[in-house]
Amino acid sequence: MLYRITARDNFPYAQFYKGAFAYADQVNNSHLPFVTGVQQLSSFQLNAPIVAGKPFFAFSKHYFDILQDIRNNDKYEGYFINDNDIVKTLNLRAYTNGVGNRITRLLFNTAILLYVDRFCPSAPAQTDLELLDHFTILAFVWAYSLRAQYYNVGWLVAQNYVMGTSAKEVLNSFNLYKLIADADSPVSLQSELTGKLVPLPDHRVVAKKDNVEAVEDGVHQNYLYFFDKYKFRTVKK
Repeated sequence: MLYRITARDNFPYAQFYKGAFAYADQVNNSHLPFVTGVQQLSSFQLNAPIVAGKPFFAFSKHYFDILQDIRNNDKYEGYFINDNDIVKTLNLRAYTNGVGNRITRLLFNTAILLYVDRFCPSAPAQTDLELLDHFTILAFVWAYSLRAQYYNVGWLVAQNYVMGTSAKEVLNSFNLYKLIADADSPVSLQSELTGKLVPLPDHRVVAKKDNVEAVEDGVHQNYLYFFDKYKFRTVKK
């Protein structure tokens, strides 16, 4: 839940956030970033209170721009998600139509947004992008484990999955968003996440399993291919 901070709020936590925003705004509008060569300071965090007034609109634009960048998988544009094979498959019409597919994609996009917000600078270095690529795999396995285990995904099913209150037989049901918010580094986050995610036994996968290896125009036609590629599905031989 996000809280709104107004100019009249004088609680210590409110003064802290207003001071942090004012300092970042002052630095970013000075010559200091140019002179020192440092990147601009981030004025926002998604899980922090929103300062009312002009900062609210700056907040909205900031996250709209990041989300647009994440959604853009163009090979030659964007800082973050760029020519990603998993996203190419998820962008197929088969996986963008229907309520369940849209809910699952929202879970995936939200995880990426939270990760970028916490750990990716506005102009990420190669190491930052490599860590993001690996996190994208883990976020995909988490979100699409839900899609794979249900014939029909609705909002209540998704809510229980995210909160970790799904039935015991539902695998990989835990609050990834809280893990991101509590992590102190991308490396520690991915280490913990790797330890929590488990492969799906084939009998738990109720989604379509035909033509998992099918490729058209260089794009894999079945998202389960990536479960197999990264060894997150166990198939009895």
